Amino acid sequence: MYLRPSATKRKNKLRAVWLALVCAYLAVATLVLRENGAGKPIASLAPADTPTPAASMEQRLAAGDVYFNTGKLLLAEEAYQRAVTLAPNNDLALAKYALVLAYRRKYDDAIAIARRALLADPRSAKNYAVLCLALDWAGKYDDALAAGQQALNLDPNLLDAYAYLAEANADLNRTERALELAHKAVELDNNSWLAHRTLAYAYEHLGRYQNAVSEYQRAIELFPQFAVLYLGLAQNLRQLKQNSEAVSTFLKAADLDPSNAEIQDALGLIYYDRQDWDNAQSRFKSAVEADPSYALGFAHLAWTYYVQRNYEDAIPNFEEAIKKGATANEFNYELGLSYAFINECDKAKPWLRKALVNEPDNPAARQGMIICEETK
Repeated sequence: MYLRPSATKRKNKLRAVWLALVCAYLAVATLVLRENGAGKPIASLAPADTPTPAASMEQRLAAGDVYFNTGKLLLAEEAYQRAVTLAPNNDLALAKYALVLAYRRKYDDAIAIARRALLADPRSAKNYAVLCLALDWAGKYDDALAAGQQALNLDPNLLDAYAYLAEANADLNRTERALELAHKAVELDNNSWLAHRTLAYAYEHLGRYQNAVSEYQRAIELFPQFAVLYLGLAQNLRQLKQNSEAVSTFLKAADLDPSNAEIQDALGLIYYDRQDWDNAQSRFKSAVEADPSYALGFAHLAWTYYVQRNYEDAIPNFEEAIKKGATANEFNYELGLSYAFINECDKAKPWLRKALVNEPDNPAARQGMIICEETK
C-alpha cells in the first residue's frame, strides 16, 4: 500500500518506527556475532516457527548446473540426484544426472539413467547423445555408435552428438571419422570447450600430440575449472616427453578434483616412470581409495611391488585388478610369475596358461612355465 503525499506526519512517524526496529536488529546481531564469533550463522534471529521451503526440482537443476559449470562434479551429482528424486520422469533432469554419473566413472548407473531419460522422451536427440557417451565410456562401442547416430538423425545440428560420436569412433580406432566429426563440432561452436576437447581427443588417437595439446589448452581457456581437461593435456604432454609440464598439469588436475581416481593414477605413472616407487605407490593407493572399482589402479600398484621383487604384495593387487575387470594379458602372466617366483607353482600355472592361450608365443609366460618345471 502506498502513502498519500499529504500524509507527511504519518510518513515521518513510520520512518522513525522502522529506523528503531532496524537499529534494534543490528544491535542484537552485533551481540550474537560477538558471542558466537564472526562468520557463524545467527540461528537465534530466525523465527522459530518459520519453516524453510523445500527446493523445487528446477532449483535443484539450477544448482547442479552451477556446480557442473564450475567443475564440482560430486556436488553436481548430488543436486541432479535430488532433482530426479523430485521429478523421476523428467527427461532433462535424468539426462543431466546421467551425464555427470558418466564423468564420475559410474558407467552402469549412467547408462541406466540415460535409458530412463529416453523412456521419458524417446524423441530427444540430447538423451541419445548422453547414452552414446555413457555406453562409449563403459566400453560398449557398437551400442555407443548406434545411439550417437540416432542422436544425429534426430538433430543434425546437435554439437553434443558430434562430440560423443567422434569419441566413440576414436575409441574404435576410426580416427579419420572421429576427426571429421570433431571438426564439425568445432564448426558448430568454436567457443565450446566440449568441441575442442573432442578435437584434442581425436588428434591424440592419431598420434598428433602437439595438435592435441593446442586443443586441450583452448578447451581449458573456455572451462578452466574442469579437471578432466587438465588430465587430457597432461597425458599428451607426457607423450611429448615434456615431463615437468606434465607433472605440474597433473597436479593442477588433482587440486581441482582430488577424488578423481584416474588423475591420481596418471600421477602415479609419472612417478613410476621416474622409479620413484614411494610416490608412485602413494598415488596409486589414492586412486583405489577414491574409486575401489578402479581396476587399473590396483594393477599399477601391483607393478610397483613387482618391479621391487615384493611378490607377496604384488599378488593380491594383481588379483584385485583382474577381479575388477583389468583385461590386459600382461596382468595374467605377471601374476603367474609372481607366484612362480615364490615357489607357488600350483597357483602360478593357471595364470601362465591363460596368458599363453591369449598369446601362445609370449616369452614371459613361457619362462614362468619353465621356472615351474625346474622347481618340481
